[in-house]
Amino acid sequence: MGATVWRAGLLAVLFVVAVHSYLTTKFLIQRKVWYFTFYAGLALASSGILIAPPVPALLLFAGLFLFLLGVGMIVRHLKYFSTRDYLTGLYLRTYFFEEWLPREVSRQRRIGGSIAFAMLDIDDMKKTNDEKGHRAGDELLKEVASVILQNIRKADVAVRFGGDELLLAFPGEREEGAIKALERIRKALPGVSFSFGVSVWDDSRDPEKAIEVADQRMYELKKVKKSNNTSKENSAKFFCIL
Repeated sequence: MGATVWRAGLLAVLFVVAVHSYLTTKFLIQRKVWYFTFYAGLALASSGILIAPPVPALLLFAGLFLFLLGVGMIVRHLKYFSTRDYLTGLYLRTYFFEEWLPREVSRQRRIGGSIAFAMLDIDDMKKTNDEKGHRAGDELLKEVASVILQNIRKADVAVRFGGDELLLAFPGEREEGAIKALERIRKALPGVSFSFGVSVWDDSRDPEKAIEVADQRMYELKKVKKSNNTSKENSAKFFCIL
């Protein structure tokens, strides 16, 4: 009886570690059949703990535990690099739409909260690339991303949406909170002009629709600035009209 209990305990430890590894990596692989293959093999190997003599059973447990621990650390690093843009260090769209957004929307629905979205685009980025080269454009994008990360909360998320277009998400905030953050970013980048648009999701519509609205508002601002030859200092004023 005693032997059965400690063997069951070892299997329980392996099970908890395996479940944790799955929950932290499930968004990385679309075809779940590979997860099934991996965990089926793990289950077969773990069954040896039940039938092996005590010493081999303990060695088998130690080997499997270290294997899972090592795989977990490797996956943790892979997860970081698979969720972050290599140039800016901002999150990628895949992570945002497949993991962060569904989880945060579910959380905000439970507490009756909201999420403010801000779409941001650096003005005249093509001109910078054409006149100064793509390296200069990359450095500018890295600088903007660094300033953004320094001026948003830990709970907020910054995403490289595409090219020089960036998406910011502010859980629990409304327009005012997003605008304050954007104003901090603008003041920290006195030599950079950018356009932005803000929208709020509050469970009254699809969150992706709210992101589309922020994107539309950002492009509306870019059009207004181009048609009026708006200076950098007027960016925030035009935004408030939209």
